[in-house]
Amino acid sequence: MTVHPKGKTNKARGEETREKLIEVGLRLFAMNGFNGVSMRSLASEAEVNLATVGYHFGGKQGLYEAVLKEIIRFRDEFMPSVDVTQEQVERYKAGEISKEEMVAWFFRSHMEGILADPITIWGIMLINREMAAPSEVYPMLDKEFFEPAINAQNILLEAAMPEGTTHTEIMAVGTAFIGMVLKFVRAKAFTDRVGWDEMTPERIEELIEILSRRVVAFICC
Repeated sequence: MTVHPKGKTNKARGEETREKLIEVGLRLFAMNGFNGVSMRSLASEAEVNLATVGYHFGGKQGLYEAVLKEIIRFRDEFMPSVDVTQEQVERYKAGEISKEEMVAWFFRSHMEGILADPITIWGIMLINREMAAPSEVYPMLDKEFFEPAINAQNILLEAAMPEGTTHTEIMAVGTAFIGMVLKFVRAKAFTDRVGWDEMTPERIEELIEILSRRVVAFICC
């Protein structure tokens, strides 16, 4: 059992336990999928008794939904929001930045947000699972996570691509863009082939620099 510092209220201890269960749930669901995680393994990894999961979330399904809501809550910390993207587009239109700089900024924001934080990587892995095999909570994820992210991306692409580009082409390029980003989440095949033991901050920066130039060429210039 986790030992809590003296003086903490029951409410504070309960919140700590709830956060720990979400953190553990995120990692286990990302690695094993919903059906591959048992209540017993959740409790064991979080160092709580089995009844605690039910007390805080009503069961495994409730914890899974709480994990996805946590991912949604932090979406704008690792993906450019609609408002922030619109600001960059306005800067481009005003001549403050070039089209190349605008596109590179968007791609870099995605890559840095996703690859720099191990917790974020677990979230993206879980989202990948939902895209491959949608669960009953997928509609919530689609509305509150995917839709805002795609809207921001479309704003960027509409400004970067030639006038008159069809919606189908914008969506096709956007899907390819997302795939390029997600391909490097837990990319063991890539790191093995280039001889890297792990994705260090320096190697992440090198990778982002290479791909930023190529994405600019792919999308617009």
